[in-house]
Parts: sequence; structure tokens; C-alpha cells
Amino acid sequence: MDVTVELKRKRGEILDGLVKLRATLTNLEAQIGALDQVIAIYEPDYEPTGAVAGQKARKQRQKSPQAIEIDALMSSIEPTSAVLEILREAAKPLTTADCAVRLMQKLGIAEGDPRTGRVATRLSATLDQLMKKRRVRHAGKFDGTRNLWEIAA
Repeated sequence: MDVTVELKRKRGEILDGLVKLRATLTNLEAQIGALDQVIAIYEPDYEPTGAVAGQKARKQRQKSPQAIEIDALMSSIEPTSAVLEILREAAKPLTTADCAVRLMQKLGIAEGDPRTGRVATRLSATLDQLMKKRRVRHAGKFDGTRNLWEIAA
């Protein structure tokens, strides 16, 4: 059996387990919140203690396996410095998608990977933050709709 096939299979198993654990954790937190509410009815001065004390039971939106995968991918880098480095190295202004492709290449991921769109979405937020801090700026439009980005001088 090819080593990469086995590694990908194992990765998929771990990712499935992670999704199940997050669902279990959310369920347990909701149960604790419900118990705290009932206890407070019978004992009005009750103050919950423990890891989830003070947190209201709320439904958290479950992250998709793809989002978890992107989180893992992006955790190995610091997006702000990566985007600034990519724009500095570029000879011309880049679109967000171009930045994402170059970032994926830096991470050793082949061009055309289906996760590139999700990475571009994350980088778009980073670029917007950098623009507010006046570290990057728009350098016109590409095809009339997409922003071109460059380092602010």
C-alpha cells in the first residue's frame, strides 16, 4: 500500500473523530447549562463552578470538516506577515486569489487545490484589516471587479 494513501486515510479518521468530539463537547456543555438553570430555580443564589461556569448555554455553529482543515493549514503560519511577505515579493499588485495561490505554494500545496478558495476568503479578511491599518492599499481593479493589492508606501 502506498504510504501517502495510508496517511490520508488515517488523517480522515482523525478528522472524523475530531468532528465527533466537538459535537459531544457541545452537547455536554448544553446539558451543564440546562442543569445550572434548573438548579438556579430551586436555589436562586446558586453560582455555577467549573470550566463552563459563567458561560451561557448557547448553540455553537459546527465547523465543517473543510473549515477545520483550513484552520489546521493556517495554524502553521501567521497570515498577516505571510500576506505582507507575498506582496513584497510580487513584482506587481496581486488579487486576493493570487495571494492565496502563492501562500498555498509556500506551504507546499499544489496549484489548483480545491481549498484555495477558502484560503482566499481568510486572506481577504486579513487584507481588509491591513488596509484599515494602512499597511496595504488597493491598486485598482482586476477585470473590473476584483481588487488588486499592494504594499502601502
